[in-house]
Amino acid sequence: MRKFVRHLAPIAAVAVLPMAVVTIATPAVSSAQCDSGQYWEPFSKACLPLGVGPTPLNCDPGQWWDPSGNVCRPLGVGPTPLACDAGQYWDPTTNVCRPLGVGPPAG
Repeated sequence: MRKFVRHLAPIAAVAVLPMAVVTIATPAVSSAQCDSGQYWEPFSKACLPLGVGPTPLNCDPGQWWDPSGNVCRPLGVGPTPLACDAGQYWDPTTNVCRPLGVGPPAG
């Protein structure tokens, strides 16, 4: 069992590494640009007071509200991530590829 764990540990580390790099490299936009008592709302790209947020659309039955595009989509259909180049990540709020370590532009 120990041999199995020793072989599994490096594989798990390699699998988690990209997520850790993005988490560390992406700046915390909310605390950097919003005043106390506000939070960064990425869909409207603005600082909003705590307790205030985007208003969901009243979608027809069989549809769901996609806040990234502020549209109603059929159930089972969602935004499709872009195939970004190495060193970039997909920003679903604007549907563009951005360099790692660069957050969304301020509102």
